[in-house]
This record gives sequence, C-alpha cells and structure tokens, in this order.
Amino acid sequence: MATLKISNSLKLYKEALKFLPAGVSSNARLWRGGICPPGLPCELFISKAKGSKVWDADGNKYIDYRLGYGPVILGHGYKKITDAVHEAEKKGAVYAAGNELEITVAKKICQMVPCAEMIRFSSTGTEATMHSLRIARAFTKKEKIIKFEGHFHGTHDYLAWSLSGRKLGKPRDHNQLPVAGSLGIPKAIEKLILVEKWNDFDAIEKTVKENYKDTAAIITEPIMGNAGAIMPRVGYLKHLRELCDKYNIVLIFDEVKTGFRVARGGAQEIFKVKPDIACLAKAMGNGYPVSAIVGKRELMEQIKPGGVIHGGTYSSNPISLTAVNATLDKIKSGKVHWHINKLGKKLMRGISEILKQKKIRFSMNGVPAMFQVACSKYGEVSDYRDLNRCELWFYPLLQKHLMERGMIVDADIEEPLYMSYSHSKEDIDKTLWAYQKACDKIIKFKRM
Repeated sequence: MATLKISNSLKLYKEALKFLPAGVSSNARLWRGGICPPGLPCELFISKAKGSKVWDADGNKYIDYRLGYGPVILGHGYKKITDAVHEAEKKGAVYAAGNELEITVAKKICQMVPCAEMIRFSSTGTEATMHSLRIARAFTKKEKIIKFEGHFHGTHDYLAWSLSGRKLGKPRDHNQLPVAGSLGIPKAIEKLILVEKWNDFDAIEKTVKENYKDTAAIITEPIMGNAGAIMPRVGYLKHLRELCDKYNIVLIFDEVKTGFRVARGGAQEIFKVKPDIACLAKAMGNGYPVSAIVGKRELMEQIKPGGVIHGGTYSSNPISLTAVNATLDKIKSGKVHWHINKLGKKLMRGISEILKQKKIRFSMNGVPAMFQVACSKYGEVSDYRDLNRCELWFYPLLQKHLMERGMIVDADIEEPLYMSYSHSKEDIDKTLWAYQKACDKIIKFKRM
C-alpha cells in the first residue's frame, strides 16, 4: 500500500498555525495532544463528508469511525435531517424568543429518557455539565463535587480536573489528589473537588461517608466515553444511586456521548439506573450544535428568576431543534439501534478474532455503538489508571495503517470507535480486511 499523501492537509495546517493557536480550534483535534501518527505530521483537513465516509483536502476517502467524536449517529449529511434544516433556515436562525419546537422536542425527550421530567436546552456539552452542578448546589445547599479520574465533562473550571494519564494525582488513602487539567484554573477550586478512581465500590463509599455533609453531587459518565469506553462494573452505577439517595447527594449522568447513541434512552436505559440529572448532547442532533440538561422536576425548577441562572443566545435555536426533532423521530423507530448493534457487534467480534490470531493481548470495552480495544498485558481495564498502562504506541500506528487502507479511527486510545446508521456491511468487511493488514504491519514494526 502506497504511503498516504497529505500534502494539502500539511499546507493548510502550516497556514492555520499563523492564525489559530496550535493550528486548531479545539485541542482535541491535535492527535494525542500533538503527537501525530508516524509519518503524519499534522491533523487532517476534511473537505466533505457523506454517509459513513469523509474526504480529506487531498481527496483521500475514508470510512469514518470518528463521526465527529460521536454526534453523527445517522450519517453525515443524512437527507431527512438536512432537508428539514434547510426548510427551517428559511424561517430564521435565532429569535430571542420562544418557539414551538422547544415544547415538541422537550416532550419527545421526556418520553425517551427515563430521568427526564423537565428540560433546559443549551448549545454544548460543557454548558450542560456546568449548569447541572449549579442546579445540584442550589438544591442541596452544598458545594463539593465528586468526579472520577479520566471522566471528561467539558472544559469549565469546576470539572477540568484529573483528565490526563500523564497528570494524575497521588493516592490519598482511598481518594486521589485532584490535578488541574489546564493552566489558568484557580487553585481555590481544588477545595471543592473530590476525585475518585472509577469502579471502586469501597473507595467511593468511604469518600461519600466522610464528605456527604459538604457534597452536592456525584457526576459520572455511565460509560467512559472519553476514556476508551470502559464499562461500569456490574452494580456500580446502582451503588452510586444508593449512596446518593442515602446521603442527599444529586446523581448526575454525563450522557453527552452515550445519550441517544447507546440506546434510545441512553445508558440509563441500558443499566436501569435513573440519575437525578442527565446531560445530553452530540447524537441528539446528528452533528448540529445542541445540548440539554434534563432531570427531576424538583431539581429543574431551581432554574428561575431569583434562583439558578441559565441562558444562552443560541439555546433552543430553531435550526438545531429542527435537527433534534428529525433525529429523534428516526431514533424512536428502533431501526437505528437495531442496525448499529448488528454491524457494531460484527465489527467488535471481527477485531477480537484478528487480535487473538495475532496473539495480541487485549480487552474489548464498550457497546456496539461506541467501543475501543485496550491492548494490555495486564488484563481487565476497569479504570483510567488501567487504561494508561496499555500499549499506547499501538494506536497511532493503527491509525496510520488503517488510513492508508481507507479507514479513519482516532490515534488516541481514549477516543472510541463510533458506528452510524449509514455504515454498511461492505464497510465492516473492508474495515476488518484493513485491520488485519494493519496488525501485520504493526507486529512487523514492533519486532524491528
């Protein structure tokens, strides 16, 4: 297979460096924090996308398993969505007033998401998680928040802690020393954050018992969508629910990635655990910018004049809500998840068989809609520290060799592979062929 030609992407990247810090508009777009796959000195610039495919600035075509970090559940440029949005655009983009779609979409979400009794719309996942904390603090009259290592809840100061495997705090008895995930975060906020290892029943129970008088909320990804799709251990989410009920703590599920993607009602439907608040985004709009905070009525009613402040110029804009409305209609039919689960299972099973044949030790994490392979000689991967003991060199090489064969995955183990309704059996067959060839190359490289 010929070396991938990315001269136009490289040229654009060099030009972007003159005007955009680090040459991007989101740090996550720099593969592995600036460490690109071998032979690929820059991020790709994409020129177009359709269905399950993307094309870069050099004309290379790829089967896409990144899907915009998860939002694209139906497929790029899905006709039903784009047609509806184009009609909505003719009526205006933003009104600074209510619109009927707010009610229509809110009703649909309440029908689909188990914990949803009331809803506030926003534009990004970061906004949703930020406001969820404010609601929890207002309701409980407490201020501390418990989060978990490796769980990414957006870029606001309150939750951007203990995010990187290269910057994890030292253990303190059972909980962890919080480590700021960015420069510029006030150190004073550290006093309001408790960081725990995920999937450790005893540790979280001890932390809650010692701090419940000051703790407003526990926030968790029900599946670690930003850390290799690590699954909760059996009963762990239920354990969190029971602790929160016992100690008057608000349980928040960050379903920005899992919401509507892993099931019609999100991860809370799969695990049969109902949080007090859930944060939704990504797949609900098939790529259009939108998010929502949903939850119990008594919590959501904290948002009011003289209570919790919430707002945003683009919140519940009719363009994004049109995309959500059409996307939810398609998801409600049941066909989307039936298709994704069928093909996703085939891909997961095929990759597992290839890795077994190559005698590469691994664990398969996640569900068919979003999953990742953790190549590790240590066995089970159940928390963020386990993930960072994996063979991290494997993933940039895998990305490079797959790209040369017309697939695109992420170079970072923390980002899962995503499936869409537009992926086909032919896509999966080609991907498994490419995966086998890529593993042959990787094994040869490692032996050298």
